[in-house]
Amino acid sequence: MGCASSAPKESYIFRYVGDAPPPGQEAKNSKVVAGSGEEPKPNKAQEPVQQRKSAPAMTNTMDKMRKSSLAGKGSKAKERFKMAKQASAGANAFNKAGKARDKRIKRKNTSPHGWIAKDMHLGPHCSMDKFDVKRVIGTGLMGTVALCKFKKDETWCAVKMVKKDYVCRHNDGRHIHAERKLLNMADNPFICSLFGTFQDKKFIYFVLEYAAGGELFSRLHNKKGVFGAQTSKFYLAEILLALKHVHACGYAYRDLKPENIMLDEEGHCKLIDFGFAAKPDKEGLLHTNVGTPAYLSPEQLNHKKTGGYRMYIDWWAFGCIMFEFMTGATPFCKSFKESSYEIYLKVLKGKINFPGYFDKDAKDLVRQLTTADVDARIKDPEPIKNHQWFSGVDWSRVSNREAVPPHVPRLKETGDCHYFDQYGEIDTTEKEPKKIDPSVFNGF
Repeated sequence: MGCASSAPKESYIFRYVGDAPPPGQEAKNSKVVAGSGEEPKPNKAQEPVQQRKSAPAMTNTMDKMRKSSLAGKGSKAKERFKMAKQASAGANAFNKAGKARDKRIKRKNTSPHGWIAKDMHLGPHCSMDKFDVKRVIGTGLMGTVALCKFKKDETWCAVKMVKKDYVCRHNDGRHIHAERKLLNMADNPFICSLFGTFQDKKFIYFVLEYAAGGELFSRLHNKKGVFGAQTSKFYLAEILLALKHVHACGYAYRDLKPENIMLDEEGHCKLIDFGFAAKPDKEGLLHTNVGTPAYLSPEQLNHKKTGGYRMYIDWWAFGCIMFEFMTGATPFCKSFKESSYEIYLKVLKGKINFPGYFDKDAKDLVRQLTTADVDARIKDPEPIKNHQWFSGVDWSRVSNREAVPPHVPRLKETGDCHYFDQYGEIDTTEKEPKKIDPSVFNGF
């Protein structure tokens, strides 16, 4: 986990859609490069989408019913108006669903990666019978993540399967509910979309957008553990906007690290795994001890003494990954064997060993984000966005996904998952848990 001794060679230049690429940096990764401004060619093997013709006629019918219901007085007229209103709401919902369906079909037929679901209608009484499981792409203590094909429209997604037994034994009900609520609220291009949830006797299931480019952590270590300053700036800009949105939803993320940042099929960031996300109490404080020690602020490492911590601890972690992107190590933890207390002592000393090649503006920003003195620390996204190191970044264009990624995943076929490690098969023989409180899973 030591720092890199020399500056990484970097050919990428932070730029936007429509900008001329620097010499020698042409589109090599795919037929259509994300952010290139090139329109994807339609798939001639599939017929074009047929526009829905019945919706306008149905809307006109509802208008006539509404006008008719207004004629007359008394309880019968009120009842007719109520029925017309309900019918109109049904027609609007039908039209909305129809437009969403047409959009899905059009994207599937015309996009080079149309097989990746961007929205999905699971319907009532959903179960794993509606999916074909290709293989496991992630695993952890709480369960498994699998790449699956939705049989209804043959688009692909990630299904996160969480063991009910584990949730009950570790009193983690609040965590899974917070994750579901936050993902249902979130509407940000750099946060992994949730299409829906369901459950059976053994598991609860999160049906999620598939980030086909794999973990940013893997990308970092495939690049000898170091990103250049321009590459780091691209990823950090998108991560900042994702974190800012999480806070706007009223939650602290509490687990920012490269392993929880994925890349989608176009090379843009997707924040995942919101199991540790939580809302502060009435005083704006959080108290539970969660997260990875190398990225924890001093308030978290010694939360009992400090009386809790606030949402701005996520910006401390942001400073840690900024340093890690450009050096290959976190600022205060040089070995996974170090205890939380050892890391805490280093944090209090505040000494960070910056490599000689480290940009002076980047160094200033990291120091302001990771000072133990809370009063002197940057605790808000706006000062970060306005810092000299981010000067020249058009945040509006970044939020519209107009910044050109430094790396575009090479996806060769439908269901491609070669950016993920190989895991064993899903254990379908697991016994049904005996002591489960069904009320813990209400809402799934």
